[in-house]
Amino acid sequence: MKKSTPIIEPPRFDRDGYQTNLRDLNGEPLPDLAAAKFTRLHGGARSGAGRRPLGKTTMLLHLRPQAAAAIRTTARREHQTLSAVVDRLVTAHLTAAGPRQRRKNFDASGARW
Repeated sequence: MKKSTPIIEPPRFDRDGYQTNLRDLNGEPLPDLAAAKFTRLHGGARSGAGRRPLGKTTMLLHLRPQAAAAIRTTARREHQTLSAVVDRLVTAHLTAAGPRQRRKNFDASGARW
C-alpha cells in the first residue's frame, strides 16, 4: 500500500515579500499573534522616565541686544538661570504696574504710542 503524503500548499507572498499562508513551523503550530500581549524590554518610554514637569510654559521672545545682554549679565551676577531672571522681572513689573498701567499700548522698542 502506498503511503499518502500530505499536500503541501505552495507559499504565497504579499507585496512586501512576507509569506502570508504560514500556519506552522516544522510541524509546530504558530501562536495566535492577535491574542498575544507584547511587553517592550528595551527602549521606549518607561514609567517614571524623563524630565519632571515644572508647571511652566515655553515662550520664544525677540529682544533687543541690549536687553538680552542685561538679562545675561544679571543672571550671571545673581547665579540664576535666564528663565528665572526674566520670570522675576516680568512678574515684578506686572504686579507693580497695576491693571490700568498694563493696558497702555507699547510698540516693539518699548516706547509708548
